Amino acid sequence: MLARLTWLGTFVETQHDDFDDVAGRGPTAIVHDQQLLITEARLALDVGITRRFGLTLMAPVRIVDTSIRYLDTNGLEVQLATPGIHHRNETVSGLADPLVLASLTFVGRGWQLTARAGSTLPIGSTEENPFTLGDMGLAHQHIQLGTGTFNPVAALELSRGWGRWRAGLFALTQQALYKNRKGYQAGDRYAGGVAVRRALGKRWSLRATGDVQGETAERWDGIVHTDDGNRGRLDVIFGAGATATLSSRISLDLAVKVPVVTYAVGGQLDMPFIIELGASWSIGRVPAAKPVDPHDHGHDHEHGDHDEHGDHDEHGDHDEHGEHGDVDAAKADVADYGKPGEASELVPVPGKVTIYDFWATWCEPCKQLEPELVALARKHPDLVAVRRVDVVDWDSAAVAKHLTPKGFDLPHLKVFDAHGKLVLERSSNPGGLEALIRDVQFLVEVEAKRR
Repeated sequence: MLARLTWLGTFVETQHDDFDDVAGRGPTAIVHDQQLLITEARLALDVGITRRFGLTLMAPVRIVDTSIRYLDTNGLEVQLATPGIHHRNETVSGLADPLVLASLTFVGRGWQLTARAGSTLPIGSTEENPFTLGDMGLAHQHIQLGTGTFNPVAALELSRGWGRWRAGLFALTQQALYKNRKGYQAGDRYAGGVAVRRALGKRWSLRATGDVQGETAERWDGIVHTDDGNRGRLDVIFGAGATATLSSRISLDLAVKVPVVTYAVGGQLDMPFIIELGASWSIGRVPAAKPVDPHDHGHDHEHGDHDEHGDHDEHGDHDEHGEHGDVDAAKADVADYGKPGEASELVPVPGKVTIYDFWATWCEPCKQLEPELVALARKHPDLVAVRRVDVVDWDSAAVAKHLTPKGFDLPHLKVFDAHGKLVLERSSNPGGLEALIRDVQFLVEVEAKRR
């Protein structure tokens, strides 16, 4: 299981014209100059159920600090006769709508394809119709923490790795199919984009992203109002980020994104930039694949970048497979096998269960699998031998000999019993590592009972 905590923050501004009752003037044409600081903390849990199937639950907490100035046509600040009806200096905070997603992943020869489907949960608070209240001269709220409806979400992601590079594409949509009990129907959301990641050594990686995101107009009792609220928009956003891998289980992330093209209907939010801070850590044995995050259309998602294959070692650093540098040879029979990329013949260790672990410095799931194999070798020092085969990249002789002919991917294991017979050969994606580890442990336990 993988847990991720992400903080997102952006400063936005919106202006729109209106007629209001100004103190000492009566009804006057004025400008509502509103500034908002929007922050959101998201806790996500990714769980691998089987080799291909996984589940994700994300719970966001949103905080919106807003301030307002009323300006006349000359740009001078004025006071309303009845302030606080439309907008106020205030802070709105609370749990937004959580998101539940199921994922199905296919991997092969460096490619990974993931399809996701799920729904938002109507837990975030929603307001009464602000336009009706405004017409009655009553205070109202336009900021919504939730939608009050179950909104289906569908996403498709495709990525491929080349050595220390990885590129990905994504597309997703979130559909608001009906209005809630207060008459509010959120806009539909659409997004697509690309991401490119480059590993820098064994601890750092950099990435660049490009997103196109759109949202249709919101409705109140079936009406799209033209004087306030969301009336539809389209944004093109470029971003850059960095990830620091502190250990095989913990990583930190920073990203900055800038809208470069914005088309909005009416006076809507103007966002100069978005800042994203994140921390990820695995709980238990292995993490599930990282999903896209379509929960909020605040233009702050990490699309197309769902797997962390960018936090890798350099090619020549084959002694740093994950964190195996602390293996005690006196307690565990663990060693590198052959030269990096070499198509070595596999010769099992006589009298031991021999596990050939095929890996590469750019394979993040390999780093999750390796400590489990080392632990197994330490538990059974006289029975288990782990041999690590660094394939280097997809053009190596090792890949051509051991992986490509049968369409295997990384991470990949070949397990021989104590008599030298091949008893297990399998590749795995992140969500299937736990099942693979259990199968290997079972084979070792069977062999141990024979002795």
